[in-house]
Amino acid sequence: MMGHRGGVAFPVHKWANYSCVLLGACCAAPVLATAVSQVPLQTTRVIVTILLVPILVAFLIAALTRTWRRFFLVYFPLFLLSSLCAAYTLSYGVRPGQPFAMVLVTASWEEIVGILSFYQGPLLLMLVSAAVYLFLALRLPHMPMFSGRPIALGFTGVRAMLLASLPVTAYAACNSADLIDGIATNPVTGGVVFLADELPRAAASMQGSQLHKVAYRAQRSGGEEVHILVVGESARRDSWSVYGYRRPTTPYLEKLKGEAVFLQDAVADTNLTSMSVPIILTGITPEQFQGAALRGNLLDLAKEAGYGTAWLVNQDFAMSKYVGIHADHLTYRLEAGKSLFGRVTLDESLLSAYSTEIARTGAPRFIGMHVMGSHWVYSRRYPASFQRFGSAGPVNDMAIFAQGNDGAALLDAYDNSVTYTDWFLQQLIERARGLKVPATLTFFPDHGENLGLLDGAVGHGGPTYTRHAFEIPAFVWVNDAFRQAHPQKVAAMQANASKEVRSHDVFATVADLMGITWPEATPLRSFATDKFVPDTQMRHVAGGVLVPRQLPAEPAVATLSHVP
Repeated sequence: MMGHRGGVAFPVHKWANYSCVLLGACCAAPVLATAVSQVPLQTTRVIVTILLVPILVAFLIAALTRTWRRFFLVYFPLFLLSSLCAAYTLSYGVRPGQPFAMVLVTASWEEIVGILSFYQGPLLLMLVSAAVYLFLALRLPHMPMFSGRPIALGFTGVRAMLLASLPVTAYAACNSADLIDGIATNPVTGGVVFLADELPRAAASMQGSQLHKVAYRAQRSGGEEVHILVVGESARRDSWSVYGYRRPTTPYLEKLKGEAVFLQDAVADTNLTSMSVPIILTGITPEQFQGAALRGNLLDLAKEAGYGTAWLVNQDFAMSKYVGIHADHLTYRLEAGKSLFGRVTLDESLLSAYSTEIARTGAPRFIGMHVMGSHWVYSRRYPASFQRFGSAGPVNDMAIFAQGNDGAALLDAYDNSVTYTDWFLQQLIERARGLKVPATLTFFPDHGENLGLLDGAVGHGGPTYTRHAFEIPAFVWVNDAFRQAHPQKVAAMQANASKEVRSHDVFATVADLMGITWPEATPLRSFATDKFVPDTQMRHVAGGVLVPRQLPAEPAVATLSHVP
């Protein structure tokens, strides 16, 4: 066979044949790997569909491109997409769906680091494969696909393959559900559907498009009370001295041990803010969280029961929009100069609005707060006066990518952020202490945090269960008036303090503390009642994937030996 370049004939070397074969194998590999992995999980029709669909897609692209070089160049984006989808499916046994789409549209840079840190080997392999693919495709001469020799398909061969595919297509189409599953699971078409449908829907849901609120029919009897919920950020339990950490990071909270109920086994449902905050505010479980419509949130419930509501935010406001927060009083300061890793405004910016809400009288009040806590970059979460550990100066924004380099500096900065959180919680509690009516303050973070020097891993959001990204500090402070008015609730919390408490227990518990009832209330989920049953069997979400909890084999503070 002869090719032409610049009007001069030249021979097509055997390497062109081998390149086409190798490129074809690259295109087929993600599909074959996905089909093989799904054999124990899917019906025969689904497997047949997985194999058949990319063949039909390839014929369509071939009819449009007509040459091998153009075919493989046009197919290159599908090769990348199918490789990524196949890697996900092989890793978790399920195709990428709405939870993973939610991760992609909301993940912070810190969470992206956590996710990618588990895939360094596969990502490197995929980059090398993509480079080899492009190199071979670009070097191919413009050889026709349907005429000539020796590697043309030939019209007779094309007709034969198309005719052979007809009964296979008919077989696959006999069951519409299997056909749809096969198309969605196939890494080529499934990847396209993920990009064209799942991602846009996830992005729209963050704007509140998935909200379909239904009245709770909530009721409450009783007088004026004040209840406060503080949703923290990236709080690692083993870094709080109130739980035994060697550094004095929480000196104020240590003085509250007889006054507040500290949960000893609080566990986040997920290591991603985009899922954990909605779970806390709605009570939806991690296994129910599939981007489904949300019926309402804790503020809606409180409003129905007669509470005045306030929502104070020093965080990404997307979480508030996603769950449909509509408070009587909303505080959120826009920040034009935020960094790559989020806001730089300190949590103390909310104290003025908080004092205003505390001072209101005449009706029961619910005050919710969503704060930055210990979010990366750690050194931006506290003022210079809270540089208690390590040398002064900010941590490099990209230091978290180093995974171990500058580990001591990251540890110092993180511990300083915890000390600042201790001070911030002190301001909230002491201002609430002056109330004459029953009052509570519940602190529950969205998830924990891995620290390279202590844990090996860094950040959060990875696709595996790591203790310190899930095990969190949490407590409920009650004033004397609440203790006297509701001794049975305080006794129940004390009795349940050592039990496993999950993120989706917060909704029912805070509602219970507020004295709210509604037809669908589940007392089993409130740790403020003696009916509470720990939900120890439900899986957690790590990086968008459902995983079981892995209990530690060593004592909880064993990793603290690195801390001076």
